[in-house]
Amino acid sequence: MKKLFILFFIFTLAFIPTFKAEANGLPYSTFTYSSALGRMVWTQDAYIPLSIQTDLAGLELNQPSDITVDANDNIYISDLGNKRVIRYSLADDTVLSIGEGILDQPTGVHVGEDGHLYVADFGLKMGLKFVYDETLNDYTLETTYQKPVNTPYFSDSDAFDPTKIITDKGNNVYMLLAGNINGLAEYENSGNFFGFFGGNTIPNTWDNVLRFILFDEDQRREWFQMIPDPVYNIAVDRDGLILTTTKGVDGYKKLNIANFVYNESAWGFDTTEDLFVGPYDTIFNITTDGYIVEYAPDGSVLFVFSGLDTSNQKGLFKAPTGIAVDSKNNIYALDQETSALQVFIPTEFADLVHYAISLYQDGRYSESLEPWQEVLKMNGLFDLANKGIGNAYFSDMEYEKAMEYYEVARDQSGYSDAYWEVRNDVLLNSGGVAVSFVLIAIVLYFVNLFTHFMEYVKLPFRKAKAFLSKYKTYQELVFPFYIFKHPSDGYYGIKREKKGSNFTATIYLLLFFLAYIYWIYETSFLFNSRIPSEINLFEELVKIIVPFMLWVVANYLVCSIRDGEGKLRDVFQASAYTLLPMIIAFPVLTIVSKGLTYNEAFIYDALLNIGLGITVIYFIVMVKEIHFYDMKPTIANILISIFTALMIVAVLFIVYLLLNEVFGLFADIVRELINRG
Repeated sequence: MKKLFILFFIFTLAFIPTFKAEANGLPYSTFTYSSALGRMVWTQDAYIPLSIQTDLAGLELNQPSDITVDANDNIYISDLGNKRVIRYSLADDTVLSIGEGILDQPTGVHVGEDGHLYVADFGLKMGLKFVYDETLNDYTLETTYQKPVNTPYFSDSDAFDPTKIITDKGNNVYMLLAGNINGLAEYENSGNFFGFFGGNTIPNTWDNVLRFILFDEDQRREWFQMIPDPVYNIAVDRDGLILTTTKGVDGYKKLNIANFVYNESAWGFDTTEDLFVGPYDTIFNITTDGYIVEYAPDGSVLFVFSGLDTSNQKGLFKAPTGIAVDSKNNIYALDQETSALQVFIPTEFADLVHYAISLYQDGRYSESLEPWQEVLKMNGLFDLANKGIGNAYFSDMEYEKAMEYYEVARDQSGYSDAYWEVRNDVLLNSGGVAVSFVLIAIVLYFVNLFTHFMEYVKLPFRKAKAFLSKYKTYQELVFPFYIFKHPSDGYYGIKREKKGSNFTATIYLLLFFLAYIYWIYETSFLFNSRIPSEINLFEELVKIIVPFMLWVVANYLVCSIRDGEGKLRDVFQASAYTLLPMIIAFPVLTIVSKGLTYNEAFIYDALLNIGLGITVIYFIVMVKEIHFYDMKPTIANILISIFTALMIVAVLFIVYLLLNEVFGLFADIVRELINRG
């Protein structure tokens, strides 16, 4: 739902150019992702469109398909329609046509660490390496990367359709083959093929796990088409690490040399057309819908802007195919439909962010404090600024301040590290107090052995208990504690001896709701993904009450036709009282979470699982005792009750749709009568 909302939000921006033109002079808005709010927020413009070029120094573009920029700010464009690669120098405005008469359908272009030009040619079914000859001022073909023969990786009938090409720090060549599920074809620079790298895996969803268990590989491929999605695009960063994108998968992932995911985007579109790593190690994506996304090096979203062009406006795209960035962080993006190159330049705000990132990347956190603070003045919800300030304070050993900014940025790892330092400092400084409490407790223990003074301390509580025990409501409120000591007798007491009531059961249901609300609001955000400002109390109440009442009704209905002894009243009361373990667990978890770091997460998880486990066990015992079943019918009854509850929801939804149609028809008839009258 969140993703659909964000996509709708972004989609609508492209259709309000008049309003935005008045507001900022651009046909699009710029926004970023706020972890504090859990949604996209508007931010200052990061890039503005400078120009649209349909030719470079007289060479016309024709369906350009890919673009890259080398270390000397030379732009290389695979000019698909003209069967060539164009090199354009930003320094002296000169242009060079490469590969004419050799290339057929150049779809990918890359300049390696060795300075050589690498081209993926879909038509020739190969990759090509061109070497620049200064004396001729031209590029000559040196090496080709073709479909290997006599290898188990390829059969004669397998397609070999290169679309993109890159190299790593060792000048090994990686070619992306259209539709190939094995990953990137990897070659030595000399042209020898030696395997695949970076392929996707089949997602570990529940249905896929069941298919792996129940069917063999041939059956999975034939019946369910259980094959990995092919990689769609690739890029390489300054460290030689490879980035990949896949259609239908959000954002990007970065792979290390061992083919494991080193880093991935926190959010993104699933329609990335091209990506490029900029001079500050930020990652630029351009999508099928024309949106340009800039990611921070850690994968968090910096900026999202631009969009689809519906009225020939500068800064928007009809069919984007490529993106690249020069040393000054100017963006160059291709539009294949219009055969154009669009240039975007960074604003002062973007330059400030990039400067802070450069300090941040170099580990100069203290120096990055001031620029991050300036960024935060411009946009208080800018995630990376809050995280950067947190890192600056952490490096200066101001851990409590660091925690504040880490929490706003929802940086759980940074918050955990800062809190560990704060907690360690408190423990070191309060050791004397703790020892004093222990000594006092020991002294009181021995004093009590001789004087029995604790009996006098307990006396008021005993009198209060004796007084309250006269009232039935008090007896009913404490009865659930008896149930958990003696479950069989306790549930029998509800069913036969009327030791419970709907009133106190409702109180327990309310206590469960209050404990749950306390848990989701106050649990340390290290263990809590919920954003307090985004919590709707009514929605949370519905989440608790509706499933509970569906369970009560469904269980009673099922048991009524399966010889169960429990009445509706019994099921309601027993179910409410059985929530007691979680009523206790929620506050305990909340309090404990405030004293833990990530290193002790197992304690929080263990307490949560214990609370849930005890509750589930007692629910099973409750159904067994209330309806007087054996264990096997009890399990069957619970499963059927859950299924019945789901069917009730489905029926109510269908009834709602039908009634909505009826009322809509009635409203149309009334409007028609009014109009005719």
